Amino acid sequence: MVIPEELKEVLAAQPEIISGAVRFKGTRVPVQALLDTLGHGLPVSDFLEGFPDVTAEQALAVVQWQQNVARQTFGLELVA
Repeated sequence: MVIPEELKEVLAAQPEIISGAVRFKGTRVPVQALLDTLGHGLPVSDFLEGFPDVTAEQALAVVQWQQNVARQTFGLELVA
């Protein structure tokens, strides 16, 4: 699994930790848990309440990266 350069400060993956799933650095919380929370229409705050070992900065870095990838894919500009 390749972690994007922009997320190497907040994510990690090692075969011996949760079977190599991409997780938030310093935790055993898989990034999939955040994506599932958002996919169910729940706010990031719900995720953070359920996984207190993950910082808001870590979670928001993933959300911002995901938004940037979507913008690039669809050729959208950031609206200020």
